[in-house]
Amino acid sequence: MMNDKDYRIFSLFASLVQQRFPDSRIWAFGSRIKGRFIEDSDLDVCVVVDKLDDTVDQSIMDIAWQVGFEHDLLISTITYSQQEFERGPCFESTPVQNILKEGVEA
Repeated sequence: MMNDKDYRIFSLFASLVQQRFPDSRIWAFGSRIKGRFIEDSDLDVCVVVDKLDDTVDQSIMDIAWQVGFEHDLLISTITYSQQEFERGPCFESTPVQNILKEGVEA
């Protein structure tokens, strides 16, 4: 289970991303949400936006860096366009299915 500190950091990250990309969907996943992490583990986050390009991806990574730096936590992001996430081949992938099944949605 995700601890309170990680959840607050994740919520802040998600809030900032959703201010910039209001239709985004965001999940935390991986070892930190399962409670099986070491102190140096990163916070894995999946962000789905309407349209994804390099500028959008960089903006999301910049937000992750800013929030992570302020809270001494590395936030690792994976980003998808909505179409790619919902109808592309990645939808059937094990990582995406695990995010949908086990991830913590913002």
